[in-house]
Amino acid sequence: MLTLEAEQTSALDYTKLNNGIQDTFAAIDRFEWQAIDELRLMLDNHYYQDGGHVSFEDYCESELTKHGGYRRVKDLFAAKRVVDTLPEELRPHITKPSQTRSLLRLVKTPDKLEQAVAISQQKKNPSPLPQTSPKQCSKSHQQLNAPQKAKTQKRNCVILSQFHNSHTLVMEIRG
Repeated sequence: MLTLEAEQTSALDYTKLNNGIQDTFAAIDRFEWQAIDELRLMLDNHYYQDGGHVSFEDYCESELTKHGGYRRVKDLFAAKRVVDTLPEELRPHITKPSQTRSLLRLVKTPDKLEQAVAISQQKKNPSPLPQTSPKQCSKSHQQLNAPQKAKTQKRNCVILSQFHNSHTLVMEIRG
């Protein structure tokens, strides 16, 4: 009886702690998006000059060093650019800036970006096309004889990562 009670308490502790962890990470994701908006406001209105900084980059390096400095800010702005390129109905599928890193290369081709996000959302654990690992892509490039075919094959291997609960999605998008 004592063991059953201890197991129940342990399960409750796990559930409570796990829920707290999940909530904290969700809050972090929300605050990252909020930080992007605030950084954009700081940049667009030149508020950094009010703090004695000669440039936005200088502001980031001196005030935000412990948070990644200018490099992190550029990454956050890139994430926002990816989301802003998507149609309204697909934007909610990107829940955190880290999901956009591998999508950034598709911003110049919005139709492919939209296709990549839409396909990845069709299933909870997306694997819309046969999965191809980065090593398999590299190997296939080496095995091709004609340089033009290698260029085409390399262009078609797009790696989309950290989608849906940090599962890695490797997808081939043909253009």
